[in-house]
Amino acid sequence: MKKLEFLPVTLPDVSTIYSVTAKYGEGSCQASPVAMWSLSDKYGDEYAIDDGILYVHRSRLSDETHRVYLAPFGPDPVAGYGKILADAHACQRKVKFISLTEKQKQELSRGYPNHFTFSKERDLFEYIISQKTFLEFPGKVHARRRTEIRAFWREFGERTEVENLTNENVGEALCYAKQWVKDNAESKDEIALQSELHVIEKQLNSFHELGITGTVIRIDGAVFAFCYGIPLNDTCYDVLIEKGDRHFPGIYRVLRQESTKRNAIKYPYINFEEDLGVEGLRRLKLSYGPEFFLEKYIAIER
Repeated sequence: MKKLEFLPVTLPDVSTIYSVTAKYGEGSCQASPVAMWSLSDKYGDEYAIDDGILYVHRSRLSDETHRVYLAPFGPDPVAGYGKILADAHACQRKVKFISLTEKQKQELSRGYPNHFTFSKERDLFEYIISQKTFLEFPGKVHARRRTEIRAFWREFGERTEVENLTNENVGEALCYAKQWVKDNAESKDEIALQSELHVIEKQLNSFHELGITGTVIRIDGAVFAFCYGIPLNDTCYDVLIEKGDRHFPGIYRVLRQESTKRNAIKYPYINFEEDLGVEGLRRLKLSYGPEFFLEKYIAIER
C-alpha cells in the first residue's frame, strides 16, 4: 500500500477540510480545520484526502519512533486506519493516535484488535456545554452569575455597547488582545501568552475566510472585551478565544451571554474545549455543568 501524499494546511484548504470534519468530526475542537491552520507552528498539521477519507498527520509531534495522526475522517474509518498504518510503516515508524474519541477508539479496536495500547487522557476531555447554560445561566447553581450580569448592566449599562466582530472593529479587538497580553505578562507564562497572541493575530487577520464570528464589548467607546469562535458542525459551536478586563466585574459572564445570543444561537451545544490539566481552568469549566464530555484517548501501536 502506497504512502499518503500529505500537504500543509493552507488557508484555502480550510473549507475543503471542513466539508469532511463537519460530517465526521463529532464536534471535536481537534477536528477543526481552523485550528489545524492556525496552530501550524505548534502541530505542523498536514492533510491528505484519499478515496473520500481525510487524514491528518501532526508532523511536529512525530519523532524517530512514531508518526502521530488524528483519526481518519470519512465513511470507512477502518480502511482509513489501515492506510495510516501503511503510511507510517513505509516511513519505518509506528503509529500514535492522539485525541481519539470513544467512538474512534472502538472503531480502531474493532478493526485492529490487540494492535494498540490505549490510555484515557482526562486533560484532553472536551467540555460540551448546553447553549442554554450560557444563554440563560439557569437554576440555583448559576444564581451568582445572573446576579453578576445584572450588577454589570446596572453599573456599566449606559456606558456599554455590544457589537458583532466586523471589519470596522477587528483591528481594535486585536489591539486590545495585545494590551491584555501586556497587562497579564507578569502573572502568567509570557511565552505561552505570546504564542496565543500569534494565533489570535493569525485568526483575526483572516476571520472572514475562516468563518469566524465574534462579539466585542465597548465601555466608554473603548474595547474592553471580545470573544470569537466557529461552528464545528450543525449542532456544535467552538469558543476559540475570550479576553476581558476584570476591572469590570461580570464582564466575562456578559461576554459569554452576548456571544451566545449573537453567534451560537443556532447551535444546541458549545464546545468549551479542554482544560489541559490546569486546575483553575478545570474548576471553572466544571462549574458550568457540562452536558457531557467528549472523552479522549491516546493510542500507541504495540
